[in-house]
Amino acid sequence: MGRIRERISRRMRFIAGVALMGVSFLVYPAYSLIILLLPFSKEIKVGVIAAASLLSWGVFSAGIYLAGREGYDWLKRLSLGRR
Repeated sequence: MGRIRERISRRMRFIAGVALMGVSFLVYPAYSLIILLLPFSKEIKVGVIAAASLLSWGVFSAGIYLAGREGYDWLKRLSLGRR
């Protein structure tokens, strides 16, 4: 029973990690929306973009931590179109 629980836990960490890594890339399309739609000065927009970038890298790092090397490699293969 303990072995099954450990396997499920590891699988859930893998899925959560890969999901976090994938979500971290969503900030890049948001840059154009930030630049075009936010009614603030350039300085504030640059600050928002910098904060979003730091947040994205933080989420990506957490994803790597959870998914481990195999999750990172899987996402890399998926994004490059390799099997």
